[in-house]
Amino acid sequence: MREVSTDSDHLSKSGFVQFTTRFALIHTLTYVAFGIFFMLLSDYFTVFAEDPVFSEVMKPADALSVRLATIVQLLRGTLLASAIYPFRMVIFEKNGWFKLFWLIYILTSLGAVITGPGSIEGFLYTKFSYNLLIGVPEITLQMLSFSWLFCRRKALKTARFLLVRSSLGHNGATGNLY
Repeated sequence: MREVSTDSDHLSKSGFVQFTTRFALIHTLTYVAFGIFFMLLSDYFTVFAEDPVFSEVMKPADALSVRLATIVQLLRGTLLASAIYPFRMVIFEKNGWFKLFWLIYILTSLGAVITGPGSIEGFLYTKFSYNLLIGVPEITLQMLSFSWLFCRRKALKTARFLLVRSSLGHNGATGNLY
């Protein structure tokens, strides 16, 4: 027997698309902004070329995959959003932006299972030089900014929604907040 689609199903799908689109766009914009800033500030490509380990594993700036990084971040942002979407109500609570930051920071950076520089696995199993000034400030500030921007807009939208609901005399707050 075929199930009938309801309005709540439509709202849920629409909420997922809105959540994922906003997440991916804000992620990509903050990724690019902080990446360019720190690339210029820290002269990453010189560091990568001169460090014996980095020079073996990092691609040059003119490599096709490096030039496509911005576009690929849209996909990465979409994947992260789809994983976080089921837990979205937690990140829209009080201090939710910090919860989002901590979740992403630990799972994709410090606690990542990939042996990259800056991760615990990278520290344990690679010969990467562990320089806290290369990569860590960029990643930390980008993720803090992303989390705050993403949750800030939602907090304002939620506050407006609750204000409108209460002014219309509705008891309680229900509806599609995403």
